[in-house]
This record gives sequence, structure tokens and C-alpha cells, in this order.
Amino acid sequence: MKTLIAAAGLAMLAAAPAGAQVTASVGADYASGTYGTGQQVRSASSAAMLRAKRKRVTVFAALPYVQVDAPGNVVAPGGPLGLPILVDPTRPATRVKRSGIGDAVVGTSVQLIPPRRHHLALALTGSAKLPTPSAARGLGTGKADYSVVAEAAVPGKVTPFAAIGHSFVGQPDGYRLRDVTSARGGLALGIGKASEVSVSYSYASRVSDQVADRQDLGAGLDTALSQRLSLGVQGSAGVSKGAPDVGAGVRLGCGCNQASGRGGSASGP
Repeated sequence: MKTLIAAAGLAMLAAAPAGAQVTASVGADYASGTYGTGQQVRSASSAAMLRAKRKRVTVFAALPYVQVDAPGNVVAPGGPLGLPILVDPTRPATRVKRSGIGDAVVGTSVQLIPPRRHHLALALTGSAKLPTPSAARGLGTGKADYSVVAEAAVPGKVTPFAAIGHSFVGQPDGYRLRDVTSARGGLALGIGKASEVSVSYSYASRVSDQVADRQDLGAGLDTALSQRLSLGVQGSAGVSKGAPDVGAGVRLGCGCNQASGRGGSASGP
């Protein structure tokens, strides 16, 4: 039933009002590391995403399929919110491979100050992680999480950007979880008229006493392949115990009724 609800949310996005800029995309992510648990944790996911933008408001939804190879006491939330992994001390540490639907995410982003070259742009995004996966299989907590993120950027040839967010984490039985505060900052450099490269630093506070804070260094490339198609690739390296050692991802987007291209705006995902 939860999966049907998430699928219905994606279908509602597909029926966006006339005049909305609709983008459909698919992506894949991989991460590997010990996350401070002392054992290797590997996760891979693929996701379908939809985004509809009208004037200053963007609504979005994503539904991933997750594969995890990790000890049985490791819970690896599979949603795009990117919350840290959890350790459940009541479960055995025997290594287990599991897969299935991950946490769906729906949300809305509002452009408070629209992007203009060499001027400050501000956006505020609210999102919810829906408990679509099986908590019993360690693919999620079985509880909803809610997140709010404020983003700022100054678009130009070189675009500095920053974001700060807070996630209100659901409290499943048997856990003592903390809300997560996150921050991200970096620089994006425009290349030609349709591409940009970026470097960034990301931080997320620990979600429980069993895991450490998460800190990553990242790099990415986004480019317009045509007026409708866009491609994004990114990689990351962990610089704290609570982060994966390495991470990588790729996204392919298709604008259904808009021209693709580079834009240094502070907006949703």
C-alpha cells in the first residue's frame, strides 16, 4: 500500500498544470564505506524522479530502488534525503544482502529571491521522506522524516552556493534517534553556455550515538546534451568516520516542455 501511495504521488506530478516546466529524470547512486561501524557497508540505488515548476514554485517526487550489502544490524535509509545510516543493537551483525523499494520523497521548493546574474538568490525547500520500504529488512526505519532546507547562491561565471537544513527524524520503536542538522557549501564554475563543474563540502550531524557525524567532499559536472536532455555526474569522498569512503552518482534528465541548460539558481533538487 505504501508503494502505491508513492506511485500515486509521482502520477499526480505527471498531471502538472498547463504552463508548468516538467522534468523527468532517472539516476543511479553507489556508496561504500564502514561509516564507523567497523564493517564494510555497500549500497546502490536507482531512482525515478519528476519535477514540475511554475513561476517560483517547484514540486518534486522521487522513488528509489535500493540494494544493500551490510551487516544485519545496519539500517540504510534509501531516500534522496541522504540521512546517515543507523545501527540497531537488537539485530545480529551477520552480513545480509537485501533489496527493495527505498524511501520515497516528495516536496516543494519556493524561490524567495529569483536568480539574477551577480545577485543573491534564495530558495526554501520542504520535503517529506515517506516510509515506503520494509523496515524489517533494514531498508528504512518505517517512519516518516521531514526536512526543511534554505539555499543561497550568487549566479555568475563562478557561482558560490550554500545551504543549511534540518531534518525532523521519525522515532521508530527501539531507537533513540536525533534530528539531523546539515550544511553544504561550494563553488560552481560555468563552462561554455551549457555546462558547469562544482566542488562542495557537506556536513550532517549524527542521528544516534552509534554513528558519527557525516562529512564529505564532493565534485560534479552538469551539462545540457540538447535542448531537452541534461546529464549530471558526481562523486564524493568521506572525511569523517560517519561518511562513506567513496560515493558516485549519475542523473539523466528530460525536459518535457522546457529548454535545458545551466542555471546557477538556488532551488530544489
